[in-house]
Amino acid sequence: MQKPTTDEELQAALTDDRYRILEVLAEHDELRSSEIRDHAEIPDGSKHYQLSILDSWNLITPVGTQYVGEHETGIPATLYTLTEEGHAVVEES
Repeated sequence: MQKPTTDEELQAALTDDRYRILEVLAEHDELRSSEIRDHAEIPDGSKHYQLSILDSWNLITPVGTQYVGEHETGIPATLYTLTEEGHAVVEES
């Protein structure tokens, strides 16, 4: 999905799920994708799709990885945070 070019287009493209992701990151600063899903109450199947859209629109950005679990093995989870533009969108709404 192409990034909206006007504020009006951006507001229209920020579905409930996408906006809740921004709100959750505004409240918690950095979260793993699974934590974002849980806090924003979005379906697991759309989590990566919504995160990739918000990342491509420069509203969120990955800031690192974190191993999860007792033994800290396997594939690390990606940590996300809001960009300055993402903070501005939340503050304006």
